[in-house]
Amino acid sequence: MSAQTIDRGLGRSPDVERAAARLAQPHARAALAVKRLADVVLALAMLVALVPLFLAVLLLLGFAGEGMIERRQRLGRDGRTLTLVRFRALPGGAVGRWLERAGARELPLLLTVLRGRMSFVGPRPVAPGGDYTGPRRLLAPGLIGPDSDSADAYVEQWTLRSDARLLAGRRAAHHSVSNSSS
Repeated sequence: MSAQTIDRGLGRSPDVERAAARLAQPHARAALAVKRLADVVLALAMLVALVPLFLAVLLLLGFAGEGMIERRQRLGRDGRTLTLVRFRALPGGAVGRWLERAGARELPLLLTVLRGRMSFVGPRPVAPGGDYTGPRRLLAPGLIGPDSDSADAYVEQWTLRSDARLLAGRRAAHHSVSNSSS
């Protein structure tokens, strides 16, 4: 996140101002750069490793005779519109259930992370018209992250360590994008 993005007054409340000032400090900006680098490296590695699964999902969806992609509008950093692209619901049967549990619907979101519109960890994306005030709008939304009630506190206290804890204990500490955007 650039200082220009952080410093751009958004008609912000005092809690947003405090969080923006904290994120604009040199050590926080350096940590945000490390976070972005980690997002790019991890997304690239996962995309390369998961190409066979990506192709399998495309084949399964193609045989099911449905459109393969669904798009949902959400709000991203600074309230900008973000399009979440996911595979449509997978066909039934053992393979379809396994792919659904494996999170195969979310594979296209890795491209959104690679583009910088999302992060692996961050506040959950909010549907247009939803409550999108407070510090949560200062960071890119995440594939995993705190629920809506604690998103502002997450941003106000954000550190690389907190992201690592969320990634390490993600089953207990998050809701996935698919749960928040269904």
